[in-house]
Amino acid sequence: MSARRVALLGNPNTGKSTLINALAGAQLQVGNWPGTTVERLLAREGERTYVDLPGAYSLLATTPEEKIAVRSLLEDPPEVLLVVLDAGNLERSLPLLLEAGELGLPTVVALNLMDEARAKGYRLDPGALEAELGVPVVPVVASRGEGIKALKAALDRAAVPRSSLAYPPALERALRAIEAHLEGPARRARAALLLAGEDLPAPEEAREAARFARAALFELGLDPYLELTGAVFARARELFKRALKGHNPRPTLTDRIDRLVLHPVLGPVLFFLGMLFVFRFTFLFSAPWVTFIGRVQEVLAGWTQALPLPPLLASFFTGALVAGVGTVLAFTPVLFFLYLAMGFLETSGFLARSAFLTDRLMHAVGLSGRAFIPLVLGFGCNVPAIYATRTLESFGERLKTALAIPFMACSARLPVFALFAAVFFPERATYVVFGLYLLGLFFGLFTAWLVGKVAQTEPASGVMELPPYRWPPLRVLLAQARVRTRDFVQGATGPILIAMVLIWALLHLPPGPLEESLYARVAQTLSILFEPLGFSDWRLVGALIPGFVAKEVVVGALAVSFLGAEPAAGLGLLAGLHDLALAFLAALKETFGALFALFGLPRLGLEAGGSAPALAAPLSQVLTPRGALGYLVFVLLYTPCVATLAALAQELGRRWAAFSVAYQLTVAYLAALLASRLLP
Repeated sequence: MSARRVALLGNPNTGKSTLINALAGAQLQVGNWPGTTVERLLAREGERTYVDLPGAYSLLATTPEEKIAVRSLLEDPPEVLLVVLDAGNLERSLPLLLEAGELGLPTVVALNLMDEARAKGYRLDPGALEAELGVPVVPVVASRGEGIKALKAALDRAAVPRSSLAYPPALERALRAIEAHLEGPARRARAALLLAGEDLPAPEEAREAARFARAALFELGLDPYLELTGAVFARARELFKRALKGHNPRPTLTDRIDRLVLHPVLGPVLFFLGMLFVFRFTFLFSAPWVTFIGRVQEVLAGWTQALPLPPLLASFFTGALVAGVGTVLAFTPVLFFLYLAMGFLETSGFLARSAFLTDRLMHAVGLSGRAFIPLVLGFGCNVPAIYATRTLESFGERLKTALAIPFMACSARLPVFALFAAVFFPERATYVVFGLYLLGLFFGLFTAWLVGKVAQTEPASGVMELPPYRWPPLRVLLAQARVRTRDFVQGATGPILIAMVLIWALLHLPPGPLEESLYARVAQTLSILFEPLGFSDWRLVGALIPGFVAKEVVVGALAVSFLGAEPAAGLGLLAGLHDLALAFLAALKETFGALFALFGLPRLGLEAGGSAPALAAPLSQVLTPRGALGYLVFVLLYTPCVATLAALAQELGRRWAAFSVAYQLTVAYLAALLASRLLP
């Protein structure tokens, strides 16, 4: 009978995401594990579902990701467990397989990255592993699709691994004493976890037996955790020796590239150029499609205006829905190409090198190089980045990193940056947006240093692993970028729609000119505070208010305020379709041109007027480049969204979350005041 649910388990960087894509094609779904913000990847192929468990080195969990993997395997065991091993680092991968074997689940082993193992000079015998373990072992190269058919066939003949772990007699007696109080499957594995000190759901008798056994072992001079892991690693070494037919060491491509990338002088330069390349790629390829979606907005507004609707209802559709939500969604191409570029850096192994390269800088502000990864994750979304600080060792480092993360320019801020940069700095859009990202990073690191000095937290330390370089399959990058963009749209549409309807309603209450509405009166009252920053128009100030809920709403609020009062011209059906066809062809042509411009043109930037043409004219009438720069800096640095504040409160407590609000407002105002003085 074919397995209906297959869980993939493996160390980080073993190619699980690539393998799940190869097994199920493009049917990927990205979500979070229940009750967490740790991302999970699901894929379906017919009636079979693949679940990508978080990367883990051991079931004796020390990180949130490992705890989630253990909880999932114990509380909701799959029909088949697919353990993914790194053939090029087989000895390191085997301990997790041996621990998983104690669960008693039908198992199949995917010996992935066989091409990298051969490049390192390893000659492996999968048959020897299969004979020792008693489960199917299939060599694969997931990125090329090699061995995928054999692996799918092996899932239907999965077998329970033979237990081959030998523990010291005292440890064996302790495990049996705990097992006697457990019922159901995986008793051996649960007994080992309880003995190691893991907090698992278990009868009180089993917990008491585990406490007694731990105390007895410590009296004998035995540490249960070390004894358990020692037995696992000893058996892993035996298996590795049996599977290794020969080894002819040779320099790998990773070794040769790292001589340049990890160079103390050249490495940071390459990292800086790599990040600049990311933003150049993002803007060049997204600009044609931002313009196209903007044209779709105009056509929809024209069609709506041509319908025989009451003026107020027509204003609602064109002002709240088309202008508000549409303007925000028009920037989804920017997010898609940013996710695509960041996915390449992450999957290729370049992003892990960034943590190594920045280790010295991070130590200067009291953080370890490992803290740089949550900071970079903050460029995608601040919320999971804050939860990612749980992997850091001390509360002091978690505190400093979590308070620094809200300064990272998350993807929700990117539509604002893209709009203002295209309108006011068309020839230098890439530089301006990249500079904003660097500015946010600077204030984040400064905040970490300042908090460390004031709170007198201990210096951080840590160990980092550098995965080998890999060329990510394009289909995997496209699939992940697509589902992450879709996830952003699905998550943002609700708050955006509610905010846009409220803003539209406040703009039309009481009936009359927009300048006399409730929304305008509140914004006009606050405008005096922002006049020194170079912007005081009530529509600009008012858009910052819903930005406290979600930063992506800022662009929508601007669209409702500026465009809602200007009724669109009516447009016929055929004329609109003709305009859309021409706009689509133009976007395709510009996209192909961007492919050459990415490498061939010396100028870094967008074409003038390439983004959001509908808002370009009204913004230019009320704002100067000087004020635009002040506005951008304030949006970058002021209080993060409600979800981010909730994450801070959960991780650090309400007092630190309240401190973050006051501190960021102060920093944002002062920095915007200074920025507005940089231009004439």
